[in-house]
Amino acid sequence: MIEELKSGYTTGSCAAAGAKAALELILGKTQDSIKINALTGEELNIPIYECKKRKDSARVTILKDAGDDPDVTNGIEICVRVTLVDKLPINERAHNFENIFILGGRGVGVVTKKGLKVSIGKYAINPGPQQMIVDAINSIIPKGKKVIVKIFVPQGMEKSKKTFNARLGVIGGISILGTTGIVKPMSEEALKNSMYEELKVLKENSKKDWIVFVFGNHGKDFCEKNRIAPEQMIITSNYMGFMIDSAVKLGYKRILLIGHIGKAIKIAGGIFNTHSRVADARLEILAANAVLVDEPKENILKVLNSNTAEEACEYIEKKNEFFTLIGNKIVAKCEEYSREVIKFQAAFFDYKGKILGYSEKFYEFLEELKRDE
Repeated sequence: MIEELKSGYTTGSCAAAGAKAALELILGKTQDSIKINALTGEELNIPIYECKKRKDSARVTILKDAGDDPDVTNGIEICVRVTLVDKLPINERAHNFENIFILGGRGVGVVTKKGLKVSIGKYAINPGPQQMIVDAINSIIPKGKKVIVKIFVPQGMEKSKKTFNARLGVIGGISILGTTGIVKPMSEEALKNSMYEELKVLKENSKKDWIVFVFGNHGKDFCEKNRIAPEQMIITSNYMGFMIDSAVKLGYKRILLIGHIGKAIKIAGGIFNTHSRVADARLEILAANAVLVDEPKENILKVLNSNTAEEACEYIEKKNEFFTLIGNKIVAKCEEYSREVIKFQAAFFDYKGKILGYSEKFYEFLEELKRDE
């Protein structure tokens, strides 16, 4: 029996909860906890650690709870100050919505390099948390008023030193993160066991000999938006090698692999545990393949000096040839890993959901699978 691990909530959920609690405090409602919806639709009831009210503003502190996930931000204070105003100010680093102005304060980083989900010069508050904040407070803003939401993290600078933020170009503090709003615990063995069980149940119930592998929620969203067999889809997290072995053991014969270029490029280099602490040769693999399609030397140097894989792709001129090569290498490496038991095709995209490239027979393979549905 696998012990179920406790989930937690992201810094983005803390920020959204703090914003809603602070606005409700201004409006006269005092409470010990606050309910918000995660981006999955799941309701979260988050405890309020501390609150303070002034006339047209309030500050609420939420303690980050990562559940059983070994997160460096677990237990830190996420503070949110909400101010009601008649007119929104101008701040180039802030994120602007019709009635809501979201900005960072002490301990929240600023983006300084390309390739992230937030533009250069903006506070490192990702799109998911921005949307959660808007969803949490938009319906309760008094008529004719606008809201300034300022997030600050007293321990943010200190904690950021234990993350990859500086390397990625997020300077001055942590990022406010969260694709869904919920932190799923990442105990390796427990996660692998649960993924294997999910794959096994799917195989026993569908009887199909094919499956769609995605790395995480971005791949899941991509498949759902493009109607690519969501009922046959499994999230592999970082453990592509383990999941291929599992698919072989369970009798699968065909796999469609779809994911963000940042992880997909590692597979093209034969890396089957894609966690950045295990192996990170994204730029080197991209640059080596750029040599094979005769990219100019200056482009290859730009690739090697890029901040992210997504940024590196911008410097490739021979995109069709290059991305087809990458797609075909992903297929070759996966089929080799499965000892030629399983046939693969692959596609990869950027954070905006745009397909960057795919293997040579990807669409032919996709149509074949659709006929088998």
